[in-house]
Amino acid sequence: MCGAYNVINSPFTDKLADQLGIDEPIETRGIRVPASSIQIINESSEGTRQLVDAKWWLLLKNVDGELKADYKWKTFNSKSARLRESRLTKKPYRESRCIIPATGFIEGQDKKYHYLQPEGQAIAFGGLFKEWYINDEVHYSASIITLDGNPKLENIHKKSLPLMLPLDQPDTLSAWLDRGFTEIDAFNDLLEPTLRTPIEATKLHGARDLTPAETPYIIDAD
Repeated sequence: MCGAYNVINSPFTDKLADQLGIDEPIETRGIRVPASSIQIINESSEGTRQLVDAKWWLLLKNVDGELKADYKWKTFNSKSARLRESRLTKKPYRESRCIIPATGFIEGQDKKYHYLQPEGQAIAFGGLFKEWYINDEVHYSASIITLDGNPKLENIHKKSLPLMLPLDQPDTLSAWLDRGFTEIDAFNDLLEPTLRTPIEATKLHGARDLTPAETPYIIDAD
């Protein structure tokens, strides 16, 4: 994933929030880039689901009482191959997973950019989160899990594919958000770079310009 996604409130994001038991609407925030403020859906330490603000950069540092992205490492994405072994991700993968709601995402390759969005639904990116405390106030950071590339996207972005959780599997979504569910082998199939829903692809004029450069086309599910 190249590091940009878009989120616009719509009937699709409202349906996602309702499906996950979130009473408040997912906000329109437009294009999100690494280290920006995003919304995530997670389970609080008390065991209730919530929609909260987070910084899209998993590893933060405290600078004079303010949490900032630690740019020494690029931690806005977490590679699936290293989830179990990396000191940064192995504990969150077991105990603090989250969903990052989105409308679509931008991928780039060979100076060509495309906007990708599933047909007829929002995106529930599979992510990790960490909790940070300043003066007893909790703050959140998050990353999006990325998978190996999918051959159908070879001409768009062959290196990787963000994890998009299957919205037609409510038990899987519940387990993903459950902080007490640590049987992570149950998620092995999710880490395969599979397109579980048709994707509409639109070539763009630039990396942060959602104006279509060509007519959108559909990439079929696997």
